Amino acid sequence: MLERSYGEGSPVLPTGRPGHENDTSYRADIDGLRAVSILLVVGYHAQPWLVPGGFIGVDIFFVISGFLITRIILTQARAGAFSSLEFYARRIRRIFPALIVVLAVTYLIGWFVLLPDGFALLGRSTAAGVAFVSNLFQLRQTGYFAPDAAENPLLHLWSLGIEEQFYIFWPPLLMLMFGSKHRRVWMGAIAVASFGVSLMIFLGYKEWSFYSPISRAWELLAGGIVANRLVDRPQGETRRFPHSDNFKAAIGIAAIAGAAIMLNKDSLFPGAYALLPVLGAVLIIIAPNSAVNRILLSSRPMVLIGLVSYPLYLWHWPLLSYLAILRNGVPNAVEIWAAVVVAVVLSWLTFRFVEIPLRRNPNAVPRLSFALLTVGVAGLATAAGAGFGFRFPADIRDIAMLSPQNNAGFRDKCFLEAPGARLDANCIEPGNKPLLFLWGDSTAAALYPGLKKAEETIPFRLARFAAPGCAPILADVKCAGVNDLMFGFVKSSHPEIVLLHAMWDRTHDLEKLGETIRQLKALHIPRIVILGPVPLWKRTLPHSLVNTYRFRHVIADRIASGVTGAGSDEQMRAFSQAAGVEYISAWRALCDGEGCLTRVGPTADDVVTTDIVHLSDAGSKFLIEAIEGSLFHPQ
Repeated sequence: MLERSYGEGSPVLPTGRPGHENDTSYRADIDGLRAVSILLVVGYHAQPWLVPGGFIGVDIFFVISGFLITRIILTQARAGAFSSLEFYARRIRRIFPALIVVLAVTYLIGWFVLLPDGFALLGRSTAAGVAFVSNLFQLRQTGYFAPDAAENPLLHLWSLGIEEQFYIFWPPLLMLMFGSKHRRVWMGAIAVASFGVSLMIFLGYKEWSFYSPISRAWELLAGGIVANRLVDRPQGETRRFPHSDNFKAAIGIAAIAGAAIMLNKDSLFPGAYALLPVLGAVLIIIAPNSAVNRILLSSRPMVLIGLVSYPLYLWHWPLLSYLAILRNGVPNAVEIWAAVVVAVVLSWLTFRFVEIPLRRNPNAVPRLSFALLTVGVAGLATAAGAGFGFRFPADIRDIAMLSPQNNAGFRDKCFLEAPGARLDANCIEPGNKPLLFLWGDSTAAALYPGLKKAEETIPFRLARFAAPGCAPILADVKCAGVNDLMFGFVKSSHPEIVLLHAMWDRTHDLEKLGETIRQLKALHIPRIVILGPVPLWKRTLPHSLVNTYRFRHVIADRIASGVTGAGSDEQMRAFSQAAGVEYISAWRALCDGEGCLTRVGPTADDVVTTDIVHLSDAGSKFLIEAIEGSLFHPQ
């Protein structure tokens, strides 16, 4: 992604500075291939339905970077001109300028746009980006309650981290192998080992396989192996075998296009699927004389896009992320493409007035290093300051500073994500009162404060069993073990009411839910009740409240935009009627024609939901009180 396909001087945009990198012949088609990569990535982030697998553009970037870096190092080493200090100085002049500008502007926008929790995350992400460990930072952002990726304007720097880690470790390792007759064998062995590690994605290590430099190294090494071959046999790039090259390039384009169309965000990627874009890029690189390379990829528009691909990659995601945040997650197509156009303009300005002048300046390295370090310190200070809540007006400040998942149910040991959680008989309250058995996912755990409050006036006992991401559906592969355990406690506890609750979206297998209900009915449970889905906010409800305040200067009691759930509510109502069980609509208790309820009182603690879907303590108590008659005193 970072390395240009030209040396210090480019035939397209000459800089007039000679250097050792000029010894490597410029290939316009490589810049064209970079254009393909960035167009795929931007298209995927702007409108995923256009190119469902457009994320493979990053893998093409990896191959190109590995090819160019390895070619530069080996070419200079053969000439006896390789210098580690000069190599890293050039990387600083290439990489730091645009990165500093984008980080600084992203931070400045975040100051005005992000809530304290999101701004603190931006601070940590900025520090990780400055240290080039964003990929490792993302590995720590896992778990059910991890921040939404779309809320992080610097999420895309993970790939920059992988490339920089490659740039740190690959040059000395390559120089160690430089004099070996078996250099190609060693490079292949390392690549094969890395690819093998990436296959751990099929063993459940999806995040690790995606973000780890070890599991991604083979993609950069694929380009490096090609460079090694061409440096050893330089005539390979100049020989003209148009028929052979046309065949290779056609297969390469087909592989990339196939991956971009057939893969999607649910694919187990990278793993074996990454072979398609990686081998596709390799085939195009080794076919310089094909019609695809000479006519399409070497065309002036493609080359120009390739030249600005690095700043465009840096700019596009923060702009799209902030747009989504400001529009409560539902920007329209015109707004999205307007943001893309702005990103393109900023990319060209960055390239022309930031990158090129500083790349020519051999004395810029200390100043660039200091500037990047300053940005990193600002990020650390922001994280330490918990996102600087003082940025918000007093009227909205407490709402802006609400902690996500602020609900006593998430600290209850009968919720599987809670510290010290244990799903055992202690989750069933003792006594002789009628037993209500709550079974569901994290949204069910959020009902705990309301049900405990109801116990003060209604004679019943509570059993509660909840696991994150696990709807009460038997035979669900992901949650089979925990749901079988919960079903066992249903059988042994003989409840009067079984209350089933989850997010209830279209990803759930209602046939399996129907089978679960049939098994519950076989236990002769007096009442089986399904509680429908609570409102799902595209961005967090506190964020929606802050955005509304920004534009209307009032704290809205109800909001209609950026919230969904009516369709799922009707679906679950119809299902419940067909299954012969009771249904209670949480949607109708919380939403009406004017929108969905945002708060039940005047304070920040009265906000109904503190993230995108989980009720607060106040929201839980309000909902249970609102449905109390249907739940405990049905007609």
